Amino acid sequence: MPRNLPGMYWDEERKRYFPLSSAPPHYKERADCTRFPHPEAQQEVTYSEGEKNTTSCIRDAPHQILAHLRSTFSTTQKDRLTHRLRCSQFTLTDKVERSDIPFVSPRGHITAFQTICHSGRVWRFSGDSLGWFYSYVDNRKNEEAGIFTSHDWQTESHLSSEARATVSSICVDDSKCIAASFGPDCRILHLPLDSVADDIHTSVIEISRIDSRIACDVWTADLQGSRLILGANKQAVCIDDISERAAVYPLPTGSDVFAVAQQEQIIYTGLRNGSILRFDNRLWKPRGDALLDGLFTQSSNSVTNLRLLRDSQLLVVNIDGSISIFDLRFLTSRTPFKILTGNVNSYFIKMPIAVDSSEEVLFAAGQDSRIRLWSLRSGGPPLTPSSNVTIPKPYRRDLLEYQFEHPVRSMQLSEDENGMNLWAASGYDLFKYSLGQRIS
Repeated sequence: MPRNLPGMYWDEERKRYFPLSSAPPHYKERADCTRFPHPEAQQEVTYSEGEKNTTSCIRDAPHQILAHLRSTFSTTQKDRLTHRLRCSQFTLTDKVERSDIPFVSPRGHITAFQTICHSGRVWRFSGDSLGWFYSYVDNRKNEEAGIFTSHDWQTESHLSSEARATVSSICVDDSKCIAASFGPDCRILHLPLDSVADDIHTSVIEISRIDSRIACDVWTADLQGSRLILGANKQAVCIDDISERAAVYPLPTGSDVFAVAQQEQIIYTGLRNGSILRFDNRLWKPRGDALLDGLFTQSSNSVTNLRLLRDSQLLVVNIDGSISIFDLRFLTSRTPFKILTGNVNSYFIKMPIAVDSSEEVLFAAGQDSRIRLWSLRSGGPPLTPSSNVTIPKPYRRDLLEYQFEHPVRSMQLSEDENGMNLWAASGYDLFKYSLGQRIS
């Protein structure tokens, strides 16, 4: 850690000490400013008193802080404080639009949701607890104008021949949408968006079946390019080309697969028994490689979510609510690279998470029907609005303090010209939060 030396100053960008006489303009003024913490304090996981003061100033006058950053701070310091400014604004979010999806049966609730902009149109897809798949297509200009209604949703297909079924997962990648169902009759809906001329309900929807002996009870799915990975009963299933189904082969795990993630030819699976197995598509093995030396298997702490971060990190969410980040370069270590505390769960398998495209913030839904926000840079406890900031609550829909009527079953982050949006599905309602924006 850099230390204060008489007559010297520390340059964070070049990682060296220099004579104070050669310091850039306004350095002394900046060094004496108590609103900004010493670089040493910025390395801590929790905020120090100086950092709390900084956060308070950022919330009070963000435009003044940004102007100050551009004129006096190094690139590294500007990057850190800009991240904290962004997180601070997210904690104050209370601008929300709410819409309900007209279900076939009032007994259903949303279990999966995805939205994507493709070919100048906005596409939204939703699945319910009774196995029905719904779609919404609109012009992008209407989306930007804030037109958000429920009557535009269309009922498209039922994903199972069974009376009781659930749409367990919806994936979108580039120009494809995949929906999978939970149940003994494994059916996959494959919708190539480029082939839809007018509306989805006037186009042919391809339904693919997989032999129940290969896969049943699909808990989750992950789509990357044309390769689809299914998390099923005691195994994962890899489909190399979802359009042609040229190669469909199982990856035996010995326990139900609740979470999957893939990166090029490497596939990661999170299991009911707490194991994390890694498979290499280029090598055939009867069983995957066990990671983290069985860290979560001793207490059967099921792995419910996996997410790859920054090419060398693996984010793991367990059924007890714990959230950890591990370094993939040191997978024999049982010590997390970073820990995120304060998540609430004890037995729900499908508690969703959402990570932004820059992989700097994480949203997670809790069993208590609330959503929490973490910084992936600092880890630690969830971020909360400052106690000295008054948030108007005319509808009591502020993101981090609102308790939904039903548990949140699906979340997604999307971006448009107005900024970043968080989508949250609860019961039969769909909420769209404009992050960083306030009603006032």
